Amino acid sequence: MSIRKSQWTNIKGHRVEEASRTYRYDQRHFHRESRSQLAQLHSEHQHGFRKDIKTPMDNRLT
Repeated sequence: MSIRKSQWTNIKGHRVEEASRTYRYDQRHFHRESRSQLAQLHSEHQHGFRKDIKTPMDNRLT
C-alpha cells in the first residue's frame, strides 16, 4: 500500500497543489503470477470462457 502526501501553496488567495510524493513501503511481486499463468497455458483443461461463442443454458452454473 502506498501513501501519497501533497504540498500545497497559496496563489492569489487560492489553495493550489504544488507537488506530491508517493511513498511505497512494499515491493511488487510478479514472479508467482507469471508461473501460475504458464502453468495454466500448459495444463490439460481450458481456463476461462470463450467470448465469441454463446454458452448453452444447460452448461451454465446459475
